[in-house]
Amino acid sequence: MSNEKGKVKSSFIAGSLASSAGVFVSKLIGLFYVIPFRQIVGQQNLDYYSAAYTYYNVMLQICSAGLPFAIAAIIAKYVNKNDYRTVLLVRRISTAILMVSGFVMAVIFLLISGPLAAMRLGEKATPEAIAAMQNTFVILALALFFVPILYSYRGYYQGMKELNVYAGSQVIEQFARVAALLGGGWFVVYVLHMTPIFGIYASVAATSIGCLVAIVYFAQYDKKKYKAVVKAARMQKTPAADRSMIIKELIAFGLPYVLVAILGNSQTLINAQFFVRLNTSLGMDLRTAQILNSIIETNCDKLTSIPQVLSIGFSAGIVPYMTIALENRDRKGLNRNIEDCLDTVLYIALPICFCMAVLAEPIYYIMYGGEELAYGANCLKWASLLGLATTLTPICNSMMLTLRFRKESIVYLGVGFLVKCITFYPLIRYTGYTGSITSSVLCSATIIYLSLTKIKNKYDVKYGKIFLRAFRMVLACLCMNGVFAIYRYFGFTAVLPSRLLSLVELGVIGLSGVAVYLFVTNMMHLPQAVFHMDLKSIAGRLLHRG
Repeated sequence: MSNEKGKVKSSFIAGSLASSAGVFVSKLIGLFYVIPFRQIVGQQNLDYYSAAYTYYNVMLQICSAGLPFAIAAIIAKYVNKNDYRTVLLVRRISTAILMVSGFVMAVIFLLISGPLAAMRLGEKATPEAIAAMQNTFVILALALFFVPILYSYRGYYQGMKELNVYAGSQVIEQFARVAALLGGGWFVVYVLHMTPIFGIYASVAATSIGCLVAIVYFAQYDKKKYKAVVKAARMQKTPAADRSMIIKELIAFGLPYVLVAILGNSQTLINAQFFVRLNTSLGMDLRTAQILNSIIETNCDKLTSIPQVLSIGFSAGIVPYMTIALENRDRKGLNRNIEDCLDTVLYIALPICFCMAVLAEPIYYIMYGGEELAYGANCLKWASLLGLATTLTPICNSMMLTLRFRKESIVYLGVGFLVKCITFYPLIRYTGYTGSITSSVLCSATIIYLSLTKIKNKYDVKYGKIFLRAFRMVLACLCMNGVFAIYRYFGFTAVLPSRLLSLVELGVIGLSGVAVYLFVTNMMHLPQAVFHMDLKSIAGRLLHRG
């Protein structure tokens, strides 16, 4: 029986880690393109880029209304019934809804671009800065029409279980977008000798280009696959489902997802709307405020996205296991699922975020240079804590939705949003610009606490062992810091005139610390408790898979 539990646990962790690894590749592309992109457009202009995408992401979630998830689920349901007429009907209806909603949201973004830009930059902003921000919004508004169309393709093929083409479209879109972003920015700045702000304009236009490339990819795939579905629908004798029923089903399924998505991004929206405005009202000059916001929202966000890949893999991976335990009323199994998930994520994410905090200065220097190193290192130290919190928050949301606490999940996200709103101003006023980060940490911590407490009260979940193991992980991180302190004592700071030599030195320091972390946790039998195997067995499996 114990061996069977170990196999289930192993398959859950392996599947979740595999999903995380796929997302990690995409995140790496997003992490490293920022380095040359920053050199092309400059750090201050990245503020226009990050602000535009903050509003764009929220508006995209509103106009897509969670429909990609709904399309996939409903398509899968009717394919399972061999009802291909309804499958085609769902595709037509969902595509029409997404096209109309995307067009409407694009027009709205265009209409509010001017007032939104002025409001976002504050009273001290120059007309040139407001015009640049508005132009960025206007160019990106075009993507609000194209991306929902792409989502309709993805939802359809995900529901048809054509996951290879689904994943392939994401890779193709990302590569096309980054190529257009860097190529377009380089061309307008270095070949046409335009000002760097035109590099920002080219970069936001790249979103529409990447989307169109992915749509063409799906259109080509459609030529091979769509005809077979049409043929099966023609041979079907039963009529398609009622159109109004399909529309209601799409809305009912998608609405909770869009509410969770919007509230989940609320802290970023608050930063985008009020960070520059508030700091300039407190005496900071506009240029410094824009640079700091771009450091927090772009540079640090790219680095903290590394541990956050775990949240994507485990949020998806835990759903089927918790669903089965819930359906079977297996409370012990439910406890085990939650324990496995949190233990694994903490074992990997804690040392990553700890290293990011302790080695913030060399990490930021190697990635982005020394021009704003003091600001960047300070922001990254605080952002590393946010990275851990925002890794756990989506997992807690996924648990809540799986356990059918949909209303409570939305309420808790709303409470977190209120915490962010209430603490944002006083923390920035009395602690400085990093207060925007700590207010986000408090927001996420509130959501995590409320979610885990609800699950504990309803299903009698025990967190004692998780807290004990997490404490041991922290002790191992402190031992790892001892190694970093020894290197610093002998003058090895990994901040050298050559960033390449700094990278080599940081690699030696980082690997030494990781080795100590693994050794200490192995001595405390943490890998055996978390993964049901020791480090030697884990290394053997990794080498075998490699």
